[in-house]
Amino acid sequence: MFYRCGVCGLTPLKEHRTLLAKLSSPEPCPVKLLATVAGKTTESIILRDISGFKELKIKGRVGREILNLPCETSIYVEGFVKGDYLEVEKYRLVHPSKLECCEGESEDVREFALNYFMYAGRPRYFKIIKTMSSLSHLIRNVLVSEGFTELQSPIIGWKSDPGLRGAGRVKVSLYGSQYELHSSLIMYKQIYASIFERIFYFARNIRVEPLENANTGRHLIEFTQVDVEEAFTSMPEAIGFAESLLKRVVREFLNSHGDLLDPPRIEWLDKTFLSEKYPVVTYDEAVNLLARNGFDVRKGSELSHEAEAFLGEYYGIPVWLIGFPSTARGFYYIENAERPGYNVDWNLILPEGHGEILDGGCREYRAEELRRRIQALGENPAEYEWFLNIASKGFVKPSCGWGLGLERLVKAFHGLPHIGFATPHPRLPGIIGP
Repeated sequence: MFYRCGVCGLTPLKEHRTLLAKLSSPEPCPVKLLATVAGKTTESIILRDISGFKELKIKGRVGREILNLPCETSIYVEGFVKGDYLEVEKYRLVHPSKLECCEGESEDVREFALNYFMYAGRPRYFKIIKTMSSLSHLIRNVLVSEGFTELQSPIIGWKSDPGLRGAGRVKVSLYGSQYELHSSLIMYKQIYASIFERIFYFARNIRVEPLENANTGRHLIEFTQVDVEEAFTSMPEAIGFAESLLKRVVREFLNSHGDLLDPPRIEWLDKTFLSEKYPVVTYDEAVNLLARNGFDVRKGSELSHEAEAFLGEYYGIPVWLIGFPSTARGFYYIENAERPGYNVDWNLILPEGHGEILDGGCREYRAEELRRRIQALGENPAEYEWFLNIASKGFVKPSCGWGLGLERLVKAFHGLPHIGFATPHPRLPGIIGP
């Protein structure tokens, strides 16, 4: 039986429906489903609702009409479910679709970036987006439970982070003046950690990555960074907290949302993130190790993506890489008093080729040292005068902190070949969809 419903009376249907995730009875069970056709075969249908997906084999003449509906058609169904069988008594068409096909998945990240909305309702990408949502919730819960205050991130400012490792910044003209869209919140983190001591942002950043970075599998031009900063702390404490947060989040995710992952990924997360204490390696130790294994690394420079991938595979679990040369990083890292020329900073490198997932350090807060570092790195101190002025008055307190790439974390959770598949709105270098 076929009824056209449109959007009439949807609230009662939503309130009294049976969620797909709760269909597990071996005995015939009456159901009222409000769902969308996400896929089908000659004998079964894959339905999607807010709780996830369910593949059901269709029984009955009325039910077979559903198999002829286009994918992404939303329907209301009344009938009985027994095991994996659905016997349809009647259904209503809630919202029609004209999609000829919704089978298959995109393996070409460029094509996906231009048509991501066509794939978001399919099981693989639906679970990826749910993973991002769940991880965001779990990370927030941990930070708030530890006394951190969340702040809303600004979008534009006078000057953004200069330490972009080859990326550019986006400038905009407003009210007759030039501003920048934020590529990082480093100076804002320092200011607000000086007030609240423990703060965090879920910051949306934009960086104009070189076109060739579309092929690294790790770079977006628009991304989310979980920025965490704490005043009056040290590198060992900051690293220890970041590691404990990641382990706690992974455990809670596997306990509550493991159904979003394939079994091999659950095993991988368990043996990597939930391993014993992550090893700590200095930059110089890493360079020597890389040189012994055929990498040509010039001391004082950043490590290549290939070198980072090797380190991750060499250790097989997340590894802390600490103490980068001052010449390789932004002016806001404090120099190690015991090792002049090196920062008090760190990266967390993952195995399986995922590379750097977390970047952090202890911050320079002294105005004269900030000015010296800005000049040494070829920057114009006048562009940062507002921050130097604040620091010179003693407002900026000593702090340490880090930024965790949320999309990179999702990429690692699902073992994705490219970070473009790890976000609801992929923006790749040179490839920007709707």
